[in-house]
Amino acid sequence: MSIKFTVPTNLSRLQLGDVINFQGEAANEVVRVELIADDVYKLGEVQVFEGNWTLNYPFNRVGKRRISANGFDSTNQKLTSDAVEIFLMGETTKEIGIDVSNHNGNSIDWLSVKNSDVSFAFAKATEGITFADHCFEKNWKQMKAAGLLRGAYHFFRPLRDAKEQAQNFLKVVGELEAKDLPPVLDLEHYPEYVEEEWKQISLKERIERVQQWLDIVEGTTGRKSLIYTSYGFWKYYMDNTQAFTKYPLWVANYTTKAQPLVPANNWGGNGWLFWQYTETGSVAGIKGYVDRNRFSGSFEKLIAFVDNSLVA
Repeated sequence: MSIKFTVPTNLSRLQLGDVINFQGEAANEVVRVELIADDVYKLGEVQVFEGNWTLNYPFNRVGKRRISANGFDSTNQKLTSDAVEIFLMGETTKEIGIDVSNHNGNSIDWLSVKNSDVSFAFAKATEGITFADHCFEKNWKQMKAAGLLRGAYHFFRPLRDAKEQAQNFLKVVGELEAKDLPPVLDLEHYPEYVEEEWKQISLKERIERVQQWLDIVEGTTGRKSLIYTSYGFWKYYMDNTQAFTKYPLWVANYTTKAQPLVPANNWGGNGWLFWQYTETGSVAGIKGYVDRNRFSGSFEKLIAFVDNSLVA
């Protein structure tokens, strides 16, 4: 008693505006197939004819979608299912995302987040050498289930061993999947006790410790990490070094201006890739304030960035 998609294939990139044709095969006992998007929205149903089925559906916004095909017998009993993930591409010029940690609570409704035109989300995974965010495992699983592009970040503690910090992150996050966002190293001087830690080591030591974390994580995951930081931190604690500008930048700058302040000579001329533009945002599915972010291009470019983060 089986059912399977034949068209489209898993992780297909499809153009928004086109009517998407879903096709598949089903065992003899299956007489009806229904398609469900993101485990919530019914796209339609169709009868099986000579072991084959087909259904067309027009989507109205870009993003990642998980499509399930459920097969039913003549008594309306569900017998089997199959699923594919697809990417709907369009010409939107900016994608919106959020980032969360335990401070946002353990009851986030990720489907509501996804349906608020959010395309991606980062979750705090670890800090230092032993801390693991107690909300991470649930957030990580549910971000994927909701069809969001997901990423994980590590909050760096400058006086802790960089190797052990990297191992903490790798252990908690586990193996990244092909369409996950690359790892993120969070470098900042808040709260105050973290600022005091940065003050206790030289610029040379700061650079060496950050580089060690990046090298270890890249060597294990095969992905080039993002660096999250602010203009102020990079200027005063990293001396505006351009030593890390080969890594993509996620910059924090809370402003209503059209562009953020970018350190290190516009990040070595590369500019910002992600911009955390407010810490007092709101989104359906999360109680209270949440950090909101922009990606610097379209959803298609966001997917291309994920693909290109793989180290040759």
